[in-house]
Amino acid sequence: MFKKIFLIGLLVATSLLHSQENNDEDKAKIATAFEDYFNLEREAIHLHLDKSTFLTHEKIWYQGYIINRKTKKQFFTSNVYVTLYDEKGIQMKEKLLFAYNGVFSGVMDLDKSMHSGIYYLQVHTNWMNNFSEDESAVFKINVINPTEGVKNFNKVNPESLELFLNPEGGTYVNGIKNTIGISAKDCRNNAPENLEVAVRNSKDEIIKTVLLNTAGFGKIEINPEDDFEKITATYQDKTLSKSITNRESIGFGLEVNNYSLKEKTILKIKTNPTTVNALKNQKLYLVVHQDSHLFIHDFGIDQNKLEQIIALQNSDLMSGINTIRIIDSNQKEWAHRLFYNPQKKDASIDLSKNYRNEDQIGFVGRFPNPNTIISISILPTDTKSTTENYSIVAGLGINPYLVEPLQNANYYLLEQKRTNDYELDLFLINQAKLKYEWETIKSIKPEANFSFDIGLILKGNIPSNIKNKTDHKVKIVSYKDLIIKSTDVNEKGEYAFENLILTDSTNVTLSVLKLPNFEEVEGKINYQLLNRKKPFYKAFKPKPSCFDVMAEELLSDVELPKFTEKAIELEEVIIEKKLTYQKAMGNAFLRGHKVDETLENIDLLSFIERNGFIVQRSFGEVAIYSRINNSMNSARPTPQIIIDGRVVMDQLEFTSMRMIDFEEIYLSPNAIVAGMQNFSGIIKAYTKKTFKPNRIKDNPNTVMLKEAFSSYPSFSNANYQSTQNSGFDYYGLIEWKPLLCVNDEDQFLFRVTDYNKPQVKVIIEGITPEGQLIHEEMLMDMK
Repeated sequence: MFKKIFLIGLLVATSLLHSQENNDEDKAKIATAFEDYFNLEREAIHLHLDKSTFLTHEKIWYQGYIINRKTKKQFFTSNVYVTLYDEKGIQMKEKLLFAYNGVFSGVMDLDKSMHSGIYYLQVHTNWMNNFSEDESAVFKINVINPTEGVKNFNKVNPESLELFLNPEGGTYVNGIKNTIGISAKDCRNNAPENLEVAVRNSKDEIIKTVLLNTAGFGKIEINPEDDFEKITATYQDKTLSKSITNRESIGFGLEVNNYSLKEKTILKIKTNPTTVNALKNQKLYLVVHQDSHLFIHDFGIDQNKLEQIIALQNSDLMSGINTIRIIDSNQKEWAHRLFYNPQKKDASIDLSKNYRNEDQIGFVGRFPNPNTIISISILPTDTKSTTENYSIVAGLGINPYLVEPLQNANYYLLEQKRTNDYELDLFLINQAKLKYEWETIKSIKPEANFSFDIGLILKGNIPSNIKNKTDHKVKIVSYKDLIIKSTDVNEKGEYAFENLILTDSTNVTLSVLKLPNFEEVEGKINYQLLNRKKPFYKAFKPKPSCFDVMAEELLSDVELPKFTEKAIELEEVIIEKKLTYQKAMGNAFLRGHKVDETLENIDLLSFIERNGFIVQRSFGEVAIYSRINNSMNSARPTPQIIIDGRVVMDQLEFTSMRMIDFEEIYLSPNAIVAGMQNFSGIIKAYTKKTFKPNRIKDNPNTVMLKEAFSSYPSFSNANYQSTQNSGFDYYGLIEWKPLLCVNDEDQFLFRVTDYNKPQVKVIIEGITPEGQLIHEEMLMDMK
């Protein structure tokens, strides 16, 4: 008897152990699929636009933010393309922007000949070509040609209006209570306000009705006994109807509620007896993930567990969009659902007046997180030019995970409350398709077939008549971009300069130098600039012929701002010593210091310490380190030091100099430095010895590179004829402030032109070094 009991116990233990091993193996396979699919870093890009409606006399000003989706922090992406398309998908303009430390700024000129209409800005990198999904960011803008007037693109077009049904969990399952999302929209995603939808049975009888919200979204619950057949609605004498064609006998309903209980997300999993019998030999896993960040729960079903509830702590989830999937041990997905977990807001920005100087009002901003990057748009309080109201919170935390981006983001995100969370969840229920399909994730591992571009490449050949080619070097000099570099020549006479940061219309001088004395050799040097024009294989494509099915009506009663053809130039008010090199590529992202009489007598190393770096002095030797450690095991990172455009390889060269030796110093202890070397932070110094180019025009190897990185001019507003009218109040711009940085005293300063407005509307966006996203809107007193 004892033997029999022992054997039974042993068999049970062995079975449990085997089952546990199988569970672990199944989970490992699922986890590996996500890790492999999201192994390559993916960028998320957002544009903060000065506004979203423009007149053809204006410019589009923007600041871009780039994060690494794995870390949520700023990414060291360098080459960013911004392209303007019209509504038919025709490319209008294209620019290459230089991003630095996860931020870039730019401007797009508009042509006065452009038609009034909808246009799109698409932002992408070459690296994004590695992925089957479209990882670019697209921003819809409205352009008004004053001679054509304002076209109404927000009016619902009945001819293209449709109803859509989206079962929660992705599948309508027979025999269970199904939650079904409903949406109504036309070809431009316009929706009738408060459209009533009727739920009908097979006898065409109304079971219930539901009122869609202002965005055209709603949901219904269908009980097994409801005999559900279709939904119908009537809009302007047009009858709309929609049925579910695919009804499954096996499957799961997946219901999510993250708006009723604070700090918790409640999942309800529903199934039927047919599913229990069909999957009785399968293990089931609940997977919650964002990219490769995931956790896996195994759960069971039986005839007594047709409906079960699981509570998740929001603190265990990733901020932003999370995806829930039910996957079995055969790697089959049975249900999926998106939901949003908002980031916690640690602090708000405070603004106050600082001074008044003629037509300029100075402001001081306060935010308790140094090195936070900020951009500010300032508009009249009655503005109608921000109807698209894009938000960095949606741009970097929501839209990268959706096929269709979130519209009207402020409605959901500007004020966090339960009703807004519920409305946002309605939007997510009605996402008809997942951007990241499980079948793709488990079967493909993306490869890096397209380069992660950092700067431009200039390559070519030295003159063919030069012998012993490897005994020579090619030198490049750009006085505009402060570049002096040399590179080797191979046996074929080929040379290449990589990672060049050159701006549009830059003159560069090439020369061949013979070793060992670096004697200049005459002869024509061939060259070509690479990495500038690269195709993007997911270029913006319009929706099916929306512009062919409807004629936009003109809004004749809208007053527009008027413009003067010539600007009246005002004498510049100098309130501080101007930085000479501030416009040099990359310097706008650093904190600049003019070395005047107040700084000349300060010890250089003490100055470096005061500006965020660690200076270590030991036995007569000095070393400069970053305060940020990239790894627990790697050596302490050091800053990249650049003097007069040349990277310094030995810190002794820099530490032995004095403040009086420099004209200007730019630095940032938190700057991201791309490359394999252990650099973190940047110090760029310019000596008082200046370059004096001689006879550039006579040198046959001095060439102009017309298309390179787009230069960023200082902001200048459009030439409004008057700012004291409704046209300006509706569509004008008061100020645009990019590239603001919170200093070590938790402050940032900016000036606003006084347009004699008692109040203005301020839209602030930004990102902290830790990756917290900032979007705030407020009214600011100007009197």
